[in-house]
Amino acid sequence: MAVTAASASKDSKSSIWSALPSFRESYPGLLALVIIAVFCELPGLPWPFTVHHLLQYIDHVLPPIYGKGLFIDLLHFNYVVISLAVGILIRNLIGVPKSWEKGLSYYSVFLHAAIIMLGSQYLLRDMVKLGGVTIIIMVIFVFGSCALMIFLGRLFKLEDSLCGIMAAGFGMCGVTAVVATAPMVRARSEQITYAIAASVSFGIFCLIGLPALGRMLGITQYSFGVLSATGVPNSAQVIATGFMYGFEGGKVAGFVNIGRIVLIPAGALFIYFFTMTRDVLEAEKIDIWQTVKEKFPIYVLGFIVVWAANCLHFFPKPSVFAMEKVMIWFFSLSFVGLGLQTNLADVRKAGIKGAVVGYIGGAIKLGLAIVVIVILMRQGYLR
Repeated sequence: MAVTAASASKDSKSSIWSALPSFRESYPGLLALVIIAVFCELPGLPWPFTVHHLLQYIDHVLPPIYGKGLFIDLLHFNYVVISLAVGILIRNLIGVPKSWEKGLSYYSVFLHAAIIMLGSQYLLRDMVKLGGVTIIIMVIFVFGSCALMIFLGRLFKLEDSLCGIMAAGFGMCGVTAVVATAPMVRARSEQITYAIAASVSFGIFCLIGLPALGRMLGITQYSFGVLSATGVPNSAQVIATGFMYGFEGGKVAGFVNIGRIVLIPAGALFIYFFTMTRDVLEAEKIDIWQTVKEKFPIYVLGFIVVWAANCLHFFPKPSVFAMEKVMIWFFSLSFVGLGLQTNLADVRKAGIKGAVVGYIGGAIKLGLAIVVIVILMRQGYLR
């Protein structure tokens, strides 16, 4: 969400650090992130004055509903839900000071650091447990979603360039895929912003509704993690949705989402050749592989390195436990930042035609994913 059309046009060789504002400019926003995260609840921190403890107190004061507390037991308010909700409320009801904005852009750094540390929570047997079924689901839904969005885009007579980045945003992993694909299909800056707004706003609805739907259908933690990685467009929203369902669901969502990100080069090529006309393809001078390489998220490689090191037992058990705690803290900070940058007005920014194409395609993809995953879960193919 923090990615803008302007950032997409910057020199692609710039590192993530050179693209970020300086600490002097960012510390108000960074300090706000930390303070809000502490008052929401950083798991393991002995600080009693938190929103989580307040909700627990209210549950004890209110009469139980079917023997359960409203916020914690029924609505499943955990540190992820609280962090996102508080951030969204502050952004949309109170407003975020301009001095915070640059610091809030660091939320993606916290998210990427947490994803890298997520590799320490898996061993080779976890990759084996994913199995061929999960891998096949991801491949089919990535390429099938891209094809569906291209079809809908042409049906609604979108420009080829907009059609291509809409397919990338909804078919692969949201903002990252849009930015990686935009140079190939010659998308304009306003089209990039348009596609990002559409995918992000759809992801907001997934964040709100998908965990509740998963509980209604009795979906297991593992299966819901696969569902999040399959149906939610943006990586940050994938992981947040998974963790809103449960810790195991978040871990699985993050792990499976890595597989979806790895498919970006192939997916971008698929979109490129199916959206550009023959004349454009013949005249095209873009170095496709160089573009994908420069836009491919480096944190995926970090995840793979940490995961491989853990598979080789480089980390003793106390270190793995400590990395899990630090990972949760980074996720908490990133979810607060995500909430503080979630402007509900983005739902309107997508426009009528963009909302129709994006939401129809996203809803079809999500609906099919729910049906397929529930059937496979009940047949015993997913844990």
